[in-house]
Amino acid sequence: MFLRSRSLARTATVVAAASGLAILSACDGPGGAGGHSAASSCTAPGVTRTEIKAGLLFSDSGAGQSAFGAYRGGVDARLGIANATGGIDGRKIVYSWRDDASDPAQNLVGAQNLVQADGVFGVIEGTTVAAGSAQYLDGQAIPVVGVGGEIAWTEHANMFAWSYYTTRTGSNSVWGDFIRSQGGTRAVLINSAAGDATQNFHRQLSESLRSAGVDIDQTFDVTAGMTNFDSLAQRMKAAHIDTLTGSVFPDALARILPAARAAGVNLKVVLAPLGYDPTLLALMGPALAHTVMYLDFVPFELNTAAHSQLVSAMETYAPQVQPPAQESAAFGWLSADMFLRGLQAAGPCPTRESFIRGLRAVRDYDGGGLLPHSVDFAVNRGQLSSCWDFVRVSDDGSRFIPLQPVARCGNPLT
Repeated sequence: MFLRSRSLARTATVVAAASGLAILSACDGPGGAGGHSAASSCTAPGVTRTEIKAGLLFSDSGAGQSAFGAYRGGVDARLGIANATGGIDGRKIVYSWRDDASDPAQNLVGAQNLVQADGVFGVIEGTTVAAGSAQYLDGQAIPVVGVGGEIAWTEHANMFAWSYYTTRTGSNSVWGDFIRSQGGTRAVLINSAAGDATQNFHRQLSESLRSAGVDIDQTFDVTAGMTNFDSLAQRMKAAHIDTLTGSVFPDALARILPAARAAGVNLKVVLAPLGYDPTLLALMGPALAHTVMYLDFVPFELNTAAHSQLVSAMETYAPQVQPPAQESAAFGWLSADMFLRGLQAAGPCPTRESFIRGLRAVRDYDGGGLLPHSVDFAVNRGQLSSCWDFVRVSDDGSRFIPLQPVARCGNPLT
């Protein structure tokens, strides 16, 4: 998730061997006069007789890079498979991309460049600052698919995510129930990112923990290169903290936990939304021992047919990403898969409107088996996810271990 060759940092399109299939459907439907001439009359931006151009907007640098390092590789893998089997209605899916540097202002600039300069049909997005461009993309009626980590994903009908980490109101008991089941009673919330989305995420956690009888004693904003973690650990010890959670990035967590152990803080529970990545374990695994991560997709350790397909495609179309079984690769794969599903639903002559309308009508999306349960896009927008899969870092920090049960669900809190 952290380290990739910088040779990736140049504009590229996904290129895979196409089968040379003719376009079988015309713009006027399966029974039309059709053929290449009809397909070439499709006028939506980014759509030609042979290609559909997407925009890829993600955090390739900045604070969020550690969470999205393999995201582009996952997109390449999913689109590579699609293009190798003829694309969508005979069109390859290609893309232009921009790095938003984990900055909302750059996110907006990147989106504007993709739409106005590159003429993309829709946007695939992997970032924690999507709010920067959300209003602009909605105003342009641009379809957007990606990781629903911010409130903005719940508030715009053109934006699609398979799950939502945060919503403006309400919460769920799942986090508090888990922490209490592990013996946690007194918590500190750690924040590695600024902004309204993080504050709202902490509100959800607070409501969830308090509903389970877990007290929240302290909240800290931390930065891996600036925070005095020894001082923070001493304050945790003085407050008898036994639980650490929040929107904490892995690099900061790897500084906090050794300091807490050295100070004698007896942590019964460490719960984080990010960090499920073997590359991370290779870099800092012992520091993260015992940490529990919760996921919105089936963990790779269960080794299903869907995992085998993803890993094989990564090895073929994104061999620079090693190891291929990474959380952000799964995020990229699922985001690209939603884009493909939307194009299928849009018909042989897709428009942005038909994409949004068609994908919103899909009621059984399961990410090809990567999701723990199917998603109904007609009703899921703005609904905080109730069920998550939980994995734990092993005692020696070398591997992830799915908990038993791996899938845990909670109850909505209003």
